[in-house]
Amino acid sequence: MSAPSLTALGAGHYVHWGVVSISVANLTIILVMVAIFLLALVLPFPHGRPGPRTDRDDRGHRP
Repeated sequence: MSAPSLTALGAGHYVHWGVVSISVANLTIILVMVAIFLLALVLPFPHGRPGPRTDRDDRGHRP
């Protein structure tokens, strides 16, 4: 089978909301991207062990 015949196997499935029409494949990708974005907001950032607390910043200056 050649490449053009593989892409034209059938029409895609669409979801219709009024005037909005989106393919199921694109809707799935959008939902996965939104889920990853929400997980990135909710999950804590990894952090190392807390270092010694000082009253100076990284350059040795007092705040």
